[in-house]
Amino acid sequence: MKPQAKTTRGHWFAAAAGALLVGGGAVVLFRFPAAPLPAPPQAKSAVELARPALADELLRQETEMRDLRPLFLPTNRNATLPEPKREPGRTILDSEQPKWSFSDGDPQVVRKFPPVATLAGKSVEEAELADALTIEAAESPLLGFGRRRTEISAHSARGGFVEVTVAKDGRRFLAEPLPVAARPPGGKAWAPIELLASIDAAGLACPLVVMEGSQAEEVDNHFKNYLAETFRLGARLPPGYYRITVAP
Repeated sequence: MKPQAKTTRGHWFAAAAGALLVGGGAVVLFRFPAAPLPAPPQAKSAVELARPALADELLRQETEMRDLRPLFLPTNRNATLPEPKREPGRTILDSEQPKWSFSDGDPQVVRKFPPVATLAGKSVEEAELADALTIEAAESPLLGFGRRRTEISAHSARGGFVEVTVAKDGRRFLAEPLPVAARPPGGKAWAPIELLASIDAAGLACPLVVMEGSQAEEVDNHFKNYLAETFRLGARLPPGYYRITVAP
């Protein structure tokens, strides 16, 4: 029994020594807070409000420059003009004195010109009230408004009127009336017809092309054949392209 007790006692001594070592290492890891250091003495500061005075001109100018009151308060630095007040009995145009370059009287510029409008053969200034009654008996009562008698002469009978212009520059090359035999058959009303012709040294290079018809197909065919065969358009024109217009 004695050897077994010695062995157990040795184990307890080893365990106690290990616990002491672990506890000592844990104590090394922790430390108590240090004592607070005494605060250094602070110098007392005093804030004083500087007031601009006549002696400190720079401070006064800086204070006036940084002053925000003129932005929204009515001060002597506002640029707002006083509201305009209209004086009673006067306007702005009363102060304007017109300077005329001519007299107020009638310059009588048209005195030496012939009258534009006449009344019974007289100018309006010289006409009297009785002259107005003679207008009803006149043959042309509106002569005073620029109307003049026009001589109308009767046109000779014709079958149409042909006009040929150069397609390149629009220069008129030929314009003459057609004989009565050139009228299209049927006596039907027709509108002007416009054709295009291509002429070479031998005459018409191709049949006439209708650019704008007369609203009647038989009239278009009639003038296409008449101008090519009877009127012999290819023999009358030099080589080139032409625009032909045929009107009643």
